[in-house]
Amino acid sequence: MIKTPLQTVILVFLVLVGASSACLAQELTTEVRPSWWTSLPTTPLFTTPAGGGELPAGWSVIGGPAKFEFVNDAKGRLELRGTGSAPRNAFLTSPNSYGDFLLEFEVFMEKDGGNSGVQIRSTVDGSRMFGYQIEIDPSDRAWSAGLYDEGRRGWLASLEDNEDAQEAFAPGAWNHYRILAIGPRIRTWINDVPAVDHLDFVDSRGRLGFQVHSGRCDVRWRNIRIADLGERTDVKLLDASQRSGFREIPEGGVASLDGGWVMDQEGVRLESLEPIQDVPTVLTIKSTIREGLLFIEMGDLVQGPGYRLKIPGPLGSSEKPGVIRILRFPDQLRVLVDDVPLVPGPPDIGGDFPLSISCSIDTDVTIHEVSINLPSSTESMWFKKIRESKQTPVDVPKGGSTDEHVSELDP
Repeated sequence: MIKTPLQTVILVFLVLVGASSACLAQELTTEVRPSWWTSLPTTPLFTTPAGGGELPAGWSVIGGPAKFEFVNDAKGRLELRGTGSAPRNAFLTSPNSYGDFLLEFEVFMEKDGGNSGVQIRSTVDGSRMFGYQIEIDPSDRAWSAGLYDEGRRGWLASLEDNEDAQEAFAPGAWNHYRILAIGPRIRTWINDVPAVDHLDFVDSRGRLGFQVHSGRCDVRWRNIRIADLGERTDVKLLDASQRSGFREIPEGGVASLDGGWVMDQEGVRLESLEPIQDVPTVLTIKSTIREGLLFIEMGDLVQGPGYRLKIPGPLGSSEKPGVIRILRFPDQLRVLVDDVPLVPGPPDIGGDFPLSISCSIDTDVTIHEVSINLPSSTESMWFKKIRESKQTPVDVPKGGSTDEHVSELDP
């Protein structure tokens, strides 16, 4: 592993009350209930066009030229067919933007049918479409359900190292796709085989698009359904001019300076006024650590469950602060420091929990901004229902004690 100044050891303290550390390893339950998104109700993305072959209201074709048409198969099922042999990609684009969602469809392509894809959270600029694309690849390369950034960065998550997903797509047959986009996390499945689980912070919303790739392309889609979970909201808890989301202990223990709030005394802490909700969230802390250690505590370190992250300096600068992200999902919790993952990451302690930020003795740190990315009311409602019905995945200890392990940043 290549070491950077940041890759000094980061310690994670776990507090899990009720058993020994040895028992902790032995009694970790592996029961997994149905994934939370299996209970989401989906609706057809398209309705049958009023006239034969017409496009649905608001949908438009850019690029190409290419032909998109809606037809009913022999059993009366609605199909979207795309064909073309143009020098440019063509897209059937949605009139609306989507943030978080579950999108499912079936797709049919022969092995020699060309290449295609489905755009998500994308942008239209003139005759081009930019953004995330979920690949449809019937060739021998077999990267179907991989994640590509159309018109920008190229491949974000290919299937080069995922042989199971490569083998899942069947050319010349109907293949089922599932795309789940929740906050910065994009996941895909092909015929129920996991393909991609990727974090990206560039686009949180955008339009959908069905692609007819340049060159020869012949592709068919059917049973296209979506669960629209709405768009997320960013809430600033602290910035250079305010700290409305925190109380300082003791009062007057932090000073407004250097474009943020300076913490340079042991025992000084910032405590969140509201707990971090048990819904998919992204907590972002922008900080400059000139020397010493920054502590981020979640939960109850005395009674448990809870844990403490110890982030060592140096990190960032006043011109470009370091970025610490804590990402909470129903099945896991991830920590990134300047986009480098903490490996292994701490387990999710479950439920709403308090947050506090403090520092060690001889530490010089400035907190520039703390923000939280929250799901829509629609998405939050669904997670409340899921918690009430106890459908969330279970992978938490039955009990434990105060434990400490060392995690490193894996570049």
